[in-house]
Amino acid sequence: MNNRIFAGALISLAVLFLGAALVQGAAESGIAITNANFAATSPEKENLIEEWVEISNLGSADVSLAGWTLEDAQNHTYSFPDFSLKAGGEVKIRTGIGNDTSEDLFWNRGSSIWNNDGDLATLKDASGNIVSRYPEEAKAA
Repeated sequence: MNNRIFAGALISLAVLFLGAALVQGAAESGIAITNANFAATSPEKENLIEEWVEISNLGSADVSLAGWTLEDAQNHTYSFPDFSLKAGGEVKIRTGIGNDTSEDLFWNRGSSIWNNDGDLATLKDASGNIVSRYPEEAKAA
């Protein structure tokens, strides 16, 4: 009887640890904002493709960004199209007008989004959970 109780307790602990590991793994998609250029060359309005935020997939699996959003501190929001970021890949979200590729997505704006003297870029998943912020130290704010 004691052996069965002990075995049951061990199985329960194993399931608990496995469940915690799976939840942590799901939360860590490997997607992060890794760089940004908030100031385009003057005159800015003519160089908006130089204003960008870089998103990287640091994980080992492709990740669909469909339904994800990127926003600045003033809540200007870019919604990702049906787009998959390859494992180890990166994409720049450019403010200006252009045609989307696997390396560049365009906000297609005619005016600047990001503050030249610094801004806060926030990446959210399709459920609205914050995945990454740039600059990183802004997480504590």
